[in-house]
Amino acid sequence: MKKARKALQYLASFTGDIPVQKYNSPVSPALEVCMSGGRLQLNSANVNYSYGPLHDAFSRYFRLDKPPLNPGDQVLILGFGGGSVAEILREELGYDNPITGIDADECVLDAAKRHFNIERLKDLTLVCSDALEFMEACRVQYQLIVVDIYVDKNVPGPFESAEFVRHLRRCLSDGGKVVFNKFAGTTTLEQQAGRLGRLFEQIFGNVRTFRIAVNRNAPNLMITSKG
Repeated sequence: MKKARKALQYLASFTGDIPVQKYNSPVSPALEVCMSGGRLQLNSANVNYSYGPLHDAFSRYFRLDKPPLNPGDQVLILGFGGGSVAEILREELGYDNPITGIDADECVLDAAKRHFNIERLKDLTLVCSDALEFMEACRVQYQLIVVDIYVDKNVPGPFESAEFVRHLRRCLSDGGKVVFNKFAGTTTLEQQAGRLGRLFEQIFGNVRTFRIAVNRNAPNLMITSKG
C-alpha cells in the first residue's frame, strides 16, 4: 500500500507539486518537502532550497568551475539546506573530503535527515548554528567554503557585510575558494550582486562571477574568490 501511494505521488508530481511534509519553522516561512517533477524537493514560500532548480544550478556551476580539492581538504557549507551541495560534491563529482554543514534552522536539518537521508554521506558533520556566529568563532582553515544563506528569497543583511566576508577570507586556506550564491533577475538584486562582488574584490583581491541560468527569470550568480 505504501509503495502504491508513493507511485501515485510520483506520477501526480508531474502535473503539480505534491506536499509530503510541512514544517512550522520559526526561521523559514512555509517550509515544506514536496514531490515535484518526480523528485523530492525542499522549498520555502517562494523559492527552492534543495534538490530542485537550486540543485541544478550548483550542479552546473561545479562542472564549469571544479573545486580545488585534494584528499583531506576540508569543505564548509554555510546554509546547508537539505544537502544539495554536499550530495553534488560527494556523489556527482566523487569528492570524499570532510564536509561541515551549518544551518540555523533545525527544521531544515530535520528534513535533510528524514526525507533526503543526508546522513548516508560519510564524513559529514551537521551543526545547527547561526552562520555568522559560527564564522566569528571559526579557527579552522577550509579549502572550499560555499555560502548559500537564504531566508525564503532574501539573503539576510549581515551575510553581505564586510565583516562576514572578512571572516570568509580568514578561514579560507591559501589556494582555496569561496563560492557565494546570489539570486538575480531584478534590477535591485543585480545591484546587490554588483556591490557584493566589489566587496569580495576589495577583501580577496580577485573575483569571478558565473551566471547560471537554470531559471531564466531569476538566474543564480555564483560569486567566487580565491584565497
